[in-house]
Amino acid sequence: MTPARICWSCLLLALLMLSGCSLPRVSKPLAEEANLFRQGLHQYIASGDLTSLKQLPQQYPQGAWSNEAELFIKMALQQAQQKKQEQALREKEKQPLASCRQKQAALVQDNKKLKATLNQLKEVLIDTELKAK
Repeated sequence: MTPARICWSCLLLALLMLSGCSLPRVSKPLAEEANLFRQGLHQYIASGDLTSLKQLPQQYPQGAWSNEAELFIKMALQQAQQKKQEQALREKEKQPLASCRQKQAALVQDNKKLKATLNQLKEVLIDTELKAK
């Protein structure tokens, strides 16, 4: 065997070995599905919009990311519902507080009037005691 043939054989053997080590290719539909899921997440984070994520199970009903998208949508809707409930609870708690503040303001006014009346009565008492002498 000549040195050129040995070089070519080694090169061919190296190429054969390297071709077996190549990365597996992702199928095009799976890549598109993953991109749609990623876009949906970015859209939800940016604006709270679930439109892209809702399209994923419709376009790829048996897809690998469809279940993930459905779970994420359920979680996001539950979170939104909890926020609404918490907001309603806060509003409900504010109503009695506002009523208490109004009552407190009225009581403060009454207290001022009573103090003024008490001061007038003290002056009248002092005047009557001075006249009695």
